[in-house]
Amino acid sequence: MDFVSRRDFYQRRCLSTAFFLLVSYAVIVEWAVYFLSPWWSWPTLPPHNEVSTRVLVVGDPQLLGLVNTAPGFFGAVEIWDADRYIRKTFWRVHRFFKPHVVLFVGDIFDEAEFATDAHFDGYFRRFLEVFADLDMAQAIVIPGDNDIGGEVTPPKRRMIERFNRYFRSDPFASLNKVDFVKVCYVTRSYAYRAFLRSKEDHVRVVVSHLPLTSTYGAYVKDVVREIQPDLIFSGHEHLSEYVATGRSSKVVEKMVLRFTMDRVAARLNLSDGRVHEILAPTTSYRMGTYNVGYGAAVIDPDKVVTYGVLWSPNRLAHLFGYLLVLTVCLLLVLVAVTAPVSVFYLKLLLCRRQQ
Repeated sequence: MDFVSRRDFYQRRCLSTAFFLLVSYAVIVEWAVYFLSPWWSWPTLPPHNEVSTRVLVVGDPQLLGLVNTAPGFFGAVEIWDADRYIRKTFWRVHRFFKPHVVLFVGDIFDEAEFATDAHFDGYFRRFLEVFADLDMAQAIVIPGDNDIGGEVTPPKRRMIERFNRYFRSDPFASLNKVDFVKVCYVTRSYAYRAFLRSKEDHVRVVVSHLPLTSTYGAYVKDVVREIQPDLIFSGHEHLSEYVATGRSSKVVEKMVLRFTMDRVAARLNLSDGRVHEILAPTTSYRMGTYNVGYGAAVIDPDKVVTYGVLWSPNRLAHLFGYLLVLTVCLLLVLVAVTAPVSVFYLKLLLCRRQQ
């Protein structure tokens, strides 16, 4: 094999290696990890039956806005990738779990509290695209502080009314003897009072953006006394936690729900005289945490809840992996382009010296 043939072979091998490495990594992190999630990282939950109610909890998706993202092309890519990630994970979770009810526990958008009406309308359209697999009739949506304000400054009535125009504002919903009561700690609203009725044999579930049992202020005391919840779903903290509080003793117990290889779901007895609260993790990798996923609860009529987290692939680690893979591929391309030329000139120099 002459020098030119060796050079061409060497270049093709380096370039094909770089191409194979990049394509293989992309297939793994863009398809395989999502496809394998149900078998790799999701807990085993009870199968479908006619009496249980299946509840999917979507925590803090915080769809990115147009102000705090990078300008131009990079901002567009940033929004596109964040939306695509939530769309892919929600599609797979929704198809796998097949919930009766989907709870959105606030912070639907990242910048809605200061968005113009035109921007908010655009954000809502993106919401419908991201959660395209969702039947809005089965959705229960509550606002968070990023949607209407309330974390730094008091929420404005105009922001609250705008949010309610796009999402159903009814504070109460019931399905299969499970009552869902919206509680807006951000606004300290008592709108739920008009819909309360005797619990009888119903399971009463409170849906809140901010965690309730960890504060137990005056408003929370009113909520617990008047609603008498069996279970509370909340978000805001971007954590996956279970909190149990005694109704009379106010003794708080905490259990952090993390990914475990045995894929065992938690079973909660709602008849043990405690207020049970579950904090759902965020569904967006943009929150800077590696614990991203969807809460999945199966509520039985005998007030037993089976709960687990359907964890999402670690997008932050995958993006960092892209940097490493692209760096290696770039080095291979540089070697393919420059090394044969360097060898050629070295041989040419040696030939001249021999002459």
